[in-house]
Amino acid sequence: MIEKTSELIFGKKTVFEAIENDVQIDKVYIDRDNQFMENIKRKVHEKSIQISFVPIEKLNRLTKGNHQGIVATISPIKTLDLNSLEKSIIDNNFNFLILDSVTDTKNFGAIVRTAECMGMNGIIISKSGSSPINGETIKSSSGAIFNIPIFKVDHIKDAIFLLKANEIKIVSADEKGENSIYDYKFDRKTSIVMGSEGKGISKSILSLSDNILMIPMKGKVESLNVSVATGIFISELTKEL
Repeated sequence: MIEKTSELIFGKKTVFEAIENDVQIDKVYIDRDNQFMENIKRKVHEKSIQISFVPIEKLNRLTKGNHQGIVATISPIKTLDLNSLEKSIIDNNFNFLILDSVTDTKNFGAIVRTAECMGMNGIIISKSGSSPINGETIKSSSGAIFNIPIFKVDHIKDAIFLLKANEIKIVSADEKGENSIYDYKFDRKTSIVMGSEGKGISKSILSLSDNILMIPMKGKVESLNVSVATGIFISELTKEL
């Protein structure tokens, strides 16, 4: 079953990635005075997408984000459900990123970009208490969100129970973890849980973890941005695969 969320997207790379990945684009709006979009214009014409050249003021009204002179309206972003996650596991996908209450759109977008670039099999979020999938998220992901499955489930625990039932280890990131990520050897069948910067991972989800790991801090700052920490965890996991 698929849930859909309609959105505007903006920014040169984001719109280009959407076109390249055959996302259904309803219309593209381009700053009529911008002389540096010939590549995108050519792609738009090749795909027979409706295009409108407008004054910059119209783009500013459409979005407050850094649109770089281009905005597009797209058909809904697809998210997948728990049944789809089960099918993905059956197809021998084991390396999922689970996000517990990551609500910042820019962080979420950056995390999506890292997960897609590093070859994770999908990202699992909950229907409530998670970042919306909006234009800011899409732009922050540099279009990577079009290339990686996003599983939106009723409860994160349901996804974890499903993963564990399929012998996939659950490794959670927590600054109070007793073991260093650098001393841990990741199993091939492992999924990672990351929590919000403010609250971290909830105790109920930590209790389901097979291992709780921390990133040793050597500087005066006690913690990392969640998107940076996620990158470190994914890098350590994927180098073992």
